[in-house]
Amino acid sequence: MRNTRSVFVSPWCCQPIWWTFVVLLLSGCSLDSGQKAMVSLPTGHYEGPISYQGTELLAVLDLRESKPGQLEADLHFPELESLDFAAANLSYSEPQLRFEEPMQPSGIQITAIREGDFLRGVFTLDSVRADFVWVRRGQPETRSYQEKQLQPSTAVGAKPLTVLVPNDTATQHTAIALFTDSTHHAAATARANQLTRQGFVTTVVTVRPSAELPDSATLRTAAAVLVALRRAPTTDTTQIGLWANGVVATTVLPAATLVTPRAAFVVLENVPVTSVEQAKPLQGLTRQRVPVLGLYAAADTSLNVKESTRRLRNALGFRRNTLIQTFPKANANFRIPGGLTEDGKWSWPRPASGYVKAVHEWRK
Repeated sequence: MRNTRSVFVSPWCCQPIWWTFVVLLLSGCSLDSGQKAMVSLPTGHYEGPISYQGTELLAVLDLRESKPGQLEADLHFPELESLDFAAANLSYSEPQLRFEEPMQPSGIQITAIREGDFLRGVFTLDSVRADFVWVRRGQPETRSYQEKQLQPSTAVGAKPLTVLVPNDTATQHTAIALFTDSTHHAAATARANQLTRQGFVTTVVTVRPSAELPDSATLRTAAAVLVALRRAPTTDTTQIGLWANGVVATTVLPAATLVTPRAAFVVLENVPVTSVEQAKPLQGLTRQRVPVLGLYAAADTSLNVKESTRRLRNALGFRRNTLIQTFPKANANFRIPGGLTEDGKWSWPRPASGYVKAVHEWRK
C-alpha cells in the first residue's frame, strides 16, 4: 500500500541554499552602501542663464577633476567675455558646490546645489543676488592654459614659481612677471589669468613693500624671477616684462634695468606716484628707454589718481612707447558697477571698456 502521509522537511536541511541566499542578500546591501559612500564629482560642461531685473546673462561653467578628488573650474560669459575667470576657493561637499572669483573685494561668488544633471544656486556680485539653474551638456572643455612649476635660483628661495603657459600652437610667447603684495594678491592672480588667456606666459610673485628704498633683498628676488622666466616653456627670452600694482611697484621697479638684457616693458596698475621719492624709481626706466604702460581706475579711492597720473607723465616724459590710460567710473578692480540704464534696463557689472586687453593691444 502506497504511503500518502506528508513528510515535513525542515528549512535547515537546505542550509547551503539558505545561507547562499543570505550571503547574496547581505552582499547586495553592502554594495549599495559602498556606492552611496562614493561621491562622484559634478564634472561637466554646464550652461544656463542668470536672470536679474528682467535681464539675462548666459553663463558657461566647465568643471574638471584636475587631480583625483580635486576640482577646478572656469566660468565664462559668452556675451561678456571680459568677465570670465578661473575659480578660486572651490569646494564641493555633496551636494553643495562653492567657488568665487579671485578678486577682492566685490568678486563674483557662486553657491549651488547639485540635482542630477542640474546645478541650482545663487550668483552674487556686489549688490546683485540672482538665482540660476544650469544644465549639464557633456564633458568639460579643456582649460586654455597649463600650470607649470619653475624652480628659480636660490635668490628667490626654495619655493618654485607657478607659471601659466597658454595652450595654443604658438612656439614663443611674451612673458610677464606680476609683482604684488598680500593685499592685492587676488587681483594680480585674476590679471595673470586674463593675460594668459590672451597668449602671455605669466607668474605671480608676492613681495613685501619696503619703507626703505632701495630694498636690496627684494630687488634680488625680482631680478631672479625675471631671469628664471627665460627658462619657462615657449617663452620668447627677448620679450619678458614686469607688471606691478599698488605701493609694491616702487620696491620692484629698479629690477627691470638690473637684469641683462633689461626688461622689455613695464606695466603699472593703480600705482601711487604722489611724491618725489615715489617718482625716483621711474627715472631709471626713462634713462634706459624701457616702454611703460600705466593703467588707472578713476574711481579707486585708495590713491590720488589725478596726482599720480600727472607725476607719472612728468617722470616718464612723452616718449612714443609710453602710454598712460585712465578708465572713467572704474573702481579699484577696474570694474564698472552694475545699474539701471536711462531706459530702465539692468546693466551687468563689467570690466572697464578696453582694460582687459589693454596690455595685449599695447604690445602689438
